[in-house]
Amino acid sequence: YPLGIQHKDGHITPVLYNASVYRDEYGKIIGVFAAARDITEIQKAEETIQTLANVVESSEDAIITKSLDGIITSWNKGAEQVYGYSAKEILGKHASIVAPSHLDKETLKLIEEIKHGEKVQRYETLRLRKDGKKIYVSITFSPVFDTNGKLSAVSFISRDITERKKAEEALRNFEIA
Repeated sequence: YPLGIQHKDGHITPVLYNASVYRDEYGKIIGVFAAARDITEIQKAEETIQTLANVVESSEDAIITKSLDGIITSWNKGAEQVYGYSAKEILGKHASIVAPSHLDKETLKLIEEIKHGEKVQRYETLRLRKDGKKIYVSITFSPVFDTNGKLSAVSFISRDITERKKAEEALRNFEIA
């Protein structure tokens, strides 16, 4: 169980403590073995992971992870806002659900680029919301590696740029007129 060990200087080291009682053949206690393992680095890593998870969950951008075969494995609140699907509705589904059918091959091509070590940043394309509305998005794809350094998934950050695209189109139309 976790506990803190206080040092002479007053600082406390978090440890996982384990103890076992040794008995003789008559059941009489003849000794105790106790071990404490310093978990300071583990706690720091857990805090870092929690901080990153909080950043992802609070982002207004869609932050999504999908397996190498395109199955959605994570979906933040921003993704719910951008695409209209709740995490419960979309986890386990193929990522093509948010791509217009004429752009299916585009996503596969982009994943292949990531697999070959290429960077894909601020790629502008069309996507579909749950309600069927087409939106313009800017997507950055990033590789996700397992603990052995092997590519295990692809994450993407997607920002809705529909309003910007409409403004650019209006400006172009104004300049032509």
